[in-house]
Amino acid sequence: MKNALEPEWEARFEARSYGFRPGRGCQDAICAIRASTRGPKAKRRWALDADLEGAFDRISHDHLMAMIGQFPARNLLRSWLRAGVMENGRWAPTEEGTPQGGVVTPPTQWATLSSRLS
Repeated sequence: MKNALEPEWEARFEARSYGFRPGRGCQDAICAIRASTRGPKAKRRWALDADLEGAFDRISHDHLMAMIGQFPARNLLRSWLRAGVMENGRWAPTEEGTPQGGVVTPPTQWATLSSRLS
């Protein structure tokens, strides 16, 4: 699923984002920051690095599925989103939010963020 979702959403996503992107890493982000903040004609003098706790905990499954469109494995993706989680030995349903640290985490979060950044 990741291999099917990634090419489309990677191409659409914000060019200045470096987290969990194929062929990109921390050193690429550092070089980009340095290039945009150095010299007398620097466009920016600051950089934002944010890790928002719980940022993807409230993503609407319906919104995400609408963003995915007619993706062939959309039913499998919906099943993953609603699979639930184990907390303190008890199963809890997931009616909203995207999985954290899963194989489809980056593409689902790019799809969600790209609609917010547009």
